[in-house]
Amino acid sequence: MRITKAAVAATLVLGVAAPLGLASPVHAATEVVVDPAGDAGGPQRLDVTRAAVRNDDRLLVARVSLAEDRRGDVIVSVDPRGDSGLRLVATKKTDGSVREQILPGAFTDGGDVDGPTPCRGLRVRWAEDVARLAMPSACLHDGDYGAVRFSVLTENGADSDVAPDRGTSGWIPRG
Repeated sequence: MRITKAAVAATLVLGVAAPLGLASPVHAATEVVVDPAGDAGGPQRLDVTRAAVRNDDRLLVARVSLAEDRRGDVIVSVDPRGDSGLRLVATKKTDGSVREQILPGAFTDGGDVDGPTPCRGLRVRWAEDVARLAMPSACLHDGDYGAVRFSVLTENGADSDVAPDRGTSGWIPRG
């Protein structure tokens, strides 16, 4: 029996390359925090029921679910391991318009840090009872960070709710 070059090539493609194509894609790490409804300090307050942060290689995405759609601020504090962090802020006005900004300093950093952080690309979509904040990873230490943890604060005239209740999420590796 003679083995042709075509047979060898086909064997290599099917035996080596095909299994590589079946490998599952790399997914960013995500941390989810569930917060009980009704703990926001009053019926008119922004009540967090769930928060999830995905720490992707190019994008950090926070998705905050609320008990009801109300005006106010959703603030996601992002704390990179061993360095200073920042806050992603989404503000929903009474007319339904939404504005966004990035502020220096995570809640865990301590101290007063004023002024917005210059970074283009923060995108906020607030649809009914879910606010989605997506920030390019380059906005945090020029993208040079690894694991992060987060906490969420809502404000509606005063502090409304915080999640998680224990202070911060677990560490979320970069994916």
